[in-house]
Amino acid sequence: MAGLLLIALVLAACGSSKKSTGGGGKTTTTATPQLTASFRGVTADSIKIGIVIIDYKTIADFVDFTRGDQQKIAQSFVDDINANGGVLGRKIVPVYKTYKPIGNQDTLAICTALTQDEKVFAVLGVFIDFSGDSQLCLTRDHQTIHIGHELKQQWISEAPPGLLLTPDITAERRVNVVMNLIKQKGTLAGKKVAILADPDSKASADSVIKTGLTGLGLQQGSEAVINVGGSTDTSQAQAQLDSFIEKWKGEGVNALFMAGANVSSKQFVEKIKKAFPNMLLLTDFPSGVHEAAQDEVKAKKNPNPYEGAITAEGETASEHYKSPAVKKCVATWEKASGTTVVGPDDLKPGPDGKRAEIYIAVEDFCGELAMFKTIAEKAGANLTNATWVDTVHKFGSISLVSTNIASLHTGKYDADDAFRLEAFDSSIAPNGDWKPLTELADASK
Repeated sequence: MAGLLLIALVLAACGSSKKSTGGGGKTTTTATPQLTASFRGVTADSIKIGIVIIDYKTIADFVDFTRGDQQKIAQSFVDDINANGGVLGRKIVPVYKTYKPIGNQDTLAICTALTQDEKVFAVLGVFIDFSGDSQLCLTRDHQTIHIGHELKQQWISEAPPGLLLTPDITAERRVNVVMNLIKQKGTLAGKKVAILADPDSKASADSVIKTGLTGLGLQQGSEAVINVGGSTDTSQAQAQLDSFIEKWKGEGVNALFMAGANVSSKQFVEKIKKAFPNMLLLTDFPSGVHEAAQDEVKAKKNPNPYEGAITAEGETASEHYKSPAVKKCVATWEKASGTTVVGPDDLKPGPDGKRAEIYIAVEDFCGELAMFKTIAEKAGANLTNATWVDTVHKFGSISLVSTNIASLHTGKYDADDAFRLEAFDSSIAPNGDWKPLTELADASK
């Protein structure tokens, strides 16, 4: 839960009529298509979308950060789009839904409310359901577009093509990127690698991680699947992990690939590194590992259990915050709120001991709305599921707030392509960060 990060912004434009010369030298006027009520949630002058928001108050005991007034932040970017022409003249009408990110009771109820009651055209935001049921409720069961985060390729494959998208990368494709980069770097030469997963990540661990390790010709230890569920009680999972730790000791395991968010949390990693101080950790969930590793730095944990953990990631938070696209997002919120956004390099805990990570909420809502607007405008005046999907399938390279290299096309619905091999380094000021091991490159090639 501590690793919930995401993306969002927008610009705007209106269509205009133009003159063209037809056959026979006659001058004709081609008018911009008339906007109509083209689809569910789309009228002649508006597009209704759902925006989902995590209620951090419900998990305050488990995280040491907040995201500020998320609805106001999101609304500032909606207002900015609408003030600058909307989406080809249509205003965005948001419907906000807040949920507790434990289990999926809230998210499934929100799916029903947004699709059946509100009849929105699309849903944006972080929808946390590690089973994928809520994401598929929107897309597969109710044919509603969802731009989300922390998606698995398995879910995308079960959804109608082009309806379930992310500006990020799926865990499965990230594993492939990691495998390609560690092969180039020789990172796992001579290592015996085990896999740690939970029931939700086991399928991708078996089909992608295990296959990748086999392809590299590496020795493998026993795969551990521990029962980490929606509950905050991890006693069963802890006992299961103890058993696997003893098994790995006998097998001579010295590298561990952690699959998914749940098994990368501090309570498990601290136990693993206590038993194996020199264990090399790899992860397909860098956002959560980064958050947890920085928490250990602030807690003055020495050695840091995440030290040297390897993943494939793009720009660091500090690098990304300085990008022109993010600067524009920040300027929009600062103008709307009359406040100053504190970036990742200068953020400190408040009187309550929690970090107000406003910059992440700004980047996320700004980026999600920008991605939606970019695709919807290219789909044209006749905005429907069909024109959206056709546009996604033909899009190619796309400009996003969240990354500097991205693409969408038939069969590829996770956009991010900018990656390099990185390792966590606790010595990087102020709270540790990813240290590049290779150059940033286009991972789609």
